[in-house]
Amino acid sequence: MEEKKGTEKVDAKTITAVVTGKTFYENIPSGSGIETAPEGYYIIGDDSPFLYLVDKDFKQVGRYALFDTTEFKNGRIPKPLKPDLESLATINYKGKSYLLTLGSGSSEMRNKAFLVELPVSGGKPVVKEAGLKALFDALQQDTTIVGAELLNIEGLAISDENIYLLQRALNKAGNVVLTMKVSDFNAYLFEDKPLPVPAATFFRLPALQQYQAGFSGAYIFDDKLFFTASIESAPNAILDGEVLGSYIGYIPLSDLKETIAADKTIVAKATKVTDNKGKTYTGKIESLVVEKGNKAGNYRVIAISDDDQGHSEILEVEFIVE
Repeated sequence: MEEKKGTEKVDAKTITAVVTGKTFYENIPSGSGIETAPEGYYIIGDDSPFLYLVDKDFKQVGRYALFDTTEFKNGRIPKPLKPDLESLATINYKGKSYLLTLGSGSSEMRNKAFLVELPVSGGKPVVKEAGLKALFDALQQDTTIVGAELLNIEGLAISDENIYLLQRALNKAGNVVLTMKVSDFNAYLFEDKPLPVPAATFFRLPALQQYQAGFSGAYIFDDKLFFTASIESAPNAILDGEVLGSYIGYIPLSDLKETIAADKTIVAKATKVTDNKGKTYTGKIESLVVEKGNKAGNYRVIAISDDDQGHSEILEVEFIVE
């Protein structure tokens, strides 16, 4: 896919993202998705078979197996075998709520989804595995979306009306938000009905050196699709690379109501995550949840970060829109 020039379509407000707290987890590997719940925050890792729960004070209080744990004997599932669960959100279907986590779609092993019935109670949650091969194959074959690269779905967010999948940019393939009706997606996922048809909106994020930041997570709050992104010097959707910086930004949901042609790329509003002295946070922020801040335009962001060494970190971030 040819690189297109961006079109400014967001407001001119200044935004900042400053880390105000950190909690490190030695035994939660490769944090890649986070979702809020009354009991705290659920976390998944891209090379772990477990769903983790931390309470509102960020103390780990639960660990639940999603699938067979045999390959986890060394603390991480080997890269060729992992389902690469990269996103986590709550979905509702016929009066029940579920945690939905998706593989990235970048290989055959990564075409899976897992549904965890809520609320989670006891030591063994009700988990259903679902295949996404047909949907992900259709997206992979759409060169408008992926160019010559692999599909790499890194973000998931769900509203009452729509589900949003975020394709991460790599090389000449850009950042794309795929919007589908929740009703169509649920019919496909739960009832084996025809594939949902996504609307695609293309975005340009900040760049550093020769690399563009790529989507890594998403969350809906206050009529906005908040997202995380990172710049990683990786050659493809499988391998890891050096992290040059992570970003938090937002897209008004009104920008995602219809298909926008690939040559109408929107410049998304995003800012680099720093400490209170302006120093760049160099961990790889993978996802977020957003809560109300202490005044208008202020948001409390809880983000999950992966150090590619088998550990995770939760960040408390003050995100301000001025």
